[in-house]
Amino acid sequence: MSNRSQFGFILILIAFVISITFCLNPKLLIPKGYALAIDGLVVARTLMIIFSLYLLVKIGDLIINKKD
Repeated sequence: MSNRSQFGFILILIAFVISITFCLNPKLLIPKGYALAIDGLVVARTLMIIFSLYLLVKIGDLIINKKD
């Protein structure tokens, strides 16, 4: 296994760990002091996290499947 494919697997593993962390502890998405006004804030932050995790997985997949 080359270094590039190991790096790709590490990126995908990092994205997986972050997504599992937010699934198990959703209170990490809510900042302190915003307990009553969380609807829009949580939705926006969650969408940003989903998009960044998607990009991280796609970059890892691109690195793994790159032809030399």
